[in-house]
Amino acid sequence: MDGSSPATAAVIELVLPYLSTKTLASCRTLNKAWFALTTLHTTRSLDCHVLRLPLRIMHFRRKGLLSLVRSLTVDISYLEGFLSAPMYERRINDAAALLQNLPVNIRHIKVHMPGASTTLTDAEIRFGTMAFTTLLQALPNLSTLDLSECPVALLAAAQRHDAPFGRLTRLQNIRWFSLGSNDMSSAAELYRLVCANQHTLTALSGKGDITDHTLIALSKASRFSRLDASGSSISDDALLAFVRARGSGLRELVLSDCTRLTKRSIAHLSPKVLPTLAVLDLYNIMVTTDAYQRLFNFATHWPYLRDLKLKAAIPDTAPRQDLLVNDDILEAIGRNCPRLVSLRLFGCHGITDNGLSSILGNLGYLRELVVMHSASDPVAPGEDPAEHADALRPVPMSPRPDNNPNNALRAPEPTAAMANGLLLSLPSTSDIWADIPSLPSNAIPQHDHAQVHRVTDSPTSAPDTPCLSDEPRRNANGQRVFTSHALRKGLRSNRFNLLNLDMEYDSVCATHLAKLTHLHVLCGRMITRHAKSLIESQFPQCKMMVWNID
Repeated sequence: MDGSSPATAAVIELVLPYLSTKTLASCRTLNKAWFALTTLHTTRSLDCHVLRLPLRIMHFRRKGLLSLVRSLTVDISYLEGFLSAPMYERRINDAAALLQNLPVNIRHIKVHMPGASTTLTDAEIRFGTMAFTTLLQALPNLSTLDLSECPVALLAAAQRHDAPFGRLTRLQNIRWFSLGSNDMSSAAELYRLVCANQHTLTALSGKGDITDHTLIALSKASRFSRLDASGSSISDDALLAFVRARGSGLRELVLSDCTRLTKRSIAHLSPKVLPTLAVLDLYNIMVTTDAYQRLFNFATHWPYLRDLKLKAAIPDTAPRQDLLVNDDILEAIGRNCPRLVSLRLFGCHGITDNGLSSILGNLGYLRELVVMHSASDPVAPGEDPAEHADALRPVPMSPRPDNNPNNALRAPEPTAAMANGLLLSLPSTSDIWADIPSLPSNAIPQHDHAQVHRVTDSPTSAPDTPCLSDEPRRNANGQRVFTSHALRKGLRSNRFNLLNLDMEYDSVCATHLAKLTHLHVLCGRMITRHAKSLIESQFPQCKMMVWNID
């Protein structure tokens, strides 16, 4: 694809927004057409500090590229000792005045403050608030407002001087403050902003500041399609009213950690009410098995659902809610969600090899799969709790451990993040691997084999022998694990960006995984050395993180 024809140029323009900066730099060297298209894409966004904004605008004007600019990313962090206070204010006012008189129509702005802590200094609040307010007042025709990396303390200071959002009445996408402690004043400001943009608003990421009043106001937004209300205190009645009013056009619905929601509203999120839903996040919601079974059964078909995240919350009283996502629900998901690309299930003790097999054998578009049991497994009746006291000591392995089998990594001390599983939340493949530290080569201390009871020592749990029982299998430490029996139907999908399972990978599993055309990140409970060598020979760039190597 050389980009010479109009059709190929149009395709390249659609692909360029998804490429990284390093990849874009490589694309510029292909030929003249790619150079022109890449330059055109990079010049549509202007990214700099607020004090350097006039210089950047003058530079774009001299190059004849100013007419192409459509988005603006401004850093409003305070540069201590750079200028005196009067000069600092003058520079900010000059930048705002220049933006107001630009011949181009900037539609997208992202205001951020890198490195801002929860407690800001007086100078950071003073100059950050001034820059934040003047920039928004200078651009009244914005369609996208991104404040997700801006501390909410600036909003409280801005409200004492002037209304920062008074002129914004054409917004389509709002990403609200997520740094700092939001309070009722920020929630009230978000409600007023939503009411002022009801006729144009299509997406809102308000998180904890979304209230029942805001949700009722969104019910009147005729073009609305994406909602992120994670961590908010919305009620069942408000959610039901919103879904009934706007459900026919809703594409994304994120309700993770909404503690007030119950099965009374979750059970009504059916394909009839949400026919075009593509993203559904029900992480940490207090529901029961019948609510999940009303969402996912053999009579409910989700034709457009591509991203699903589930984790049943555990209440203070019995029974345990993490047993309620079972094999029947997974079998229904495997049959009735044909376009599912990402599936993430956390803390689901009721899933066995049979349920996992239904997912792997039926979903051909699947690219990210996370199925994890909770680390705090309940002890089976008649078992001694002391036998499992030290069962949760993971051993993360580097992607390229030393070839010497005597080298190993010292088991880390248990932390709060480890107490609930290997990885509690995996937002994306890049985020997962970015959090994995670079580990030294002198890994796992050598133990006396006479004192270590490995899984392979048990004749009933050999890693190369599939487990045919319908009950969840436990390893030698009493932890629930998946086995190669989960792969008995094969893998319908031939590419995985992320495969994170509580599984003991043996040579049978490695044989199935070797049939894939791509595997980027593999995580699990245990992997045999033979399986590890098979996977590494097929996928040299695969990044692995397992708890133990046998």
